[in-house]
Amino acid sequence: MFFNRRKRYNGDVATLLPAFGIDMEEAGVFKLLNVLDIAWAQKYSMYEAALLVAYSFASGLYQNGLVERADALVKDKLLPIQKDWIKKGIVRPELVAPWPEKLAQRAAVARG
Repeated sequence: MFFNRRKRYNGDVATLLPAFGIDMEEAGVFKLLNVLDIAWAQKYSMYEAALLVAYSFASGLYQNGLVERADALVKDKLLPIQKDWIKKGIVRPELVAPWPEKLAQRAAVARG
């Protein structure tokens, strides 16, 4: 039973990732699963988990020096989707509120 719920959760989150322009193979399946382990353990909704994956992916882009691509992802996809999902009440604002600042710190480090 547990494994079926978890498999469905992973699949549901994966269906949301194209909205961010995230390809699971490019993101790395094992890295993605590690992020989903955290989301699952913290009882994040599938939308909150998708946001966590998107933030993690953007962070990885910054870490690898792909600043322009990360900036575009954040500006064009991540923040607008987060705002929409908060407005719709499908993510908890208090959960995701600190994430943009943490990502901005990673971006600042990447810019030098």
